[in-house]
Amino acid sequence: MPEDAGADLVRHRAGTMSPTARKLIYIVGSSHSGSTVLDMLLTTGGKAVGLGQVWRVLREDPVRTRARVCSCGTTAPECAIWGPVTERLLQLPNGTPLQDRYRIVLESVDRVYGQEISVIDSSKHADYLPILASQMPDLNLTVLHNIKDVRPFTISILDNLARKALGRALPERIFYQWYRDNRACYALAARSLGRPPTRVMYEGLCLSTEAVAARLAEVLGENYIDVDTALNCGHTHIISGNRLRLRDAVKAKRLVYDCRWLVRSEWLRPYVLMPMVRHYNEQCLREFGNLGCMGD
Repeated sequence: MPEDAGADLVRHRAGTMSPTARKLIYIVGSSHSGSTVLDMLLTTGGKAVGLGQVWRVLREDPVRTRARVCSCGTTAPECAIWGPVTERLLQLPNGTPLQDRYRIVLESVDRVYGQEISVIDSSKHADYLPILASQMPDLNLTVLHNIKDVRPFTISILDNLARKALGRALPERIFYQWYRDNRACYALAARSLGRPPTRVMYEGLCLSTEAVAARLAEVLGENYIDVDTALNCGHTHIISGNRLRLRDAVKAKRLVYDCRWLVRSEWLRPYVLMPMVRHYNEQCLREFGNLGCMGD
């Protein structure tokens, strides 16, 4: 999308958006960066419902969706949000536009929580933003770019590959993937909206929660985060996301910083040999040092 087109889109949306437009908080970024944590944290103030990776659910076989377990404590067919959604998705003809599938999810939220509550979608993929921005003008869309320091990110990817017996990857390859994907999703979000998204670092969420909560309150127009409330006490209906979402997960009650990288060395070589990645990582960390999150 050309830069002028992005600006035109913003002006068009500003002129056509209803005062009662549904507020959608869309989280972009790489996997293993804390998107589920951010999703759940934003529900602790009681003003939003977290739905996890909505687009992943909408693109998969509804039969597979029905086998998932929801963070609300039920299976997907029994969930007040996803049960009706999966039933309707099964009845849709092939070729139904993606925006129409997405509206089914929003309508299910309306039935349970009403139209005043905000929706959090932590799909992570910025590729879907043009659909939300151009095909669904009834949405009041805010985009958050969730990112994790490349060093703990690398350790998380390596350990995930080992846990799933998928072999090992070169840390340099993981570094480049992190650099490429985060820069690309940030740029696409900025083009789609005509303005940069707000960056939120995983480190800020865990180590400076109050400051990040205050910054996000400025961006979102009201306070969504209650730092004294357990992560699993908000309105969450996440059937696709980190295992943290499950209510019997010990970590689901509080924020715990992933500090494995501090006693590991796999990240050292690429951090020295890849200055572009290191400089981008340090730029993001400097933003974290200034209240934990901010736009470029």
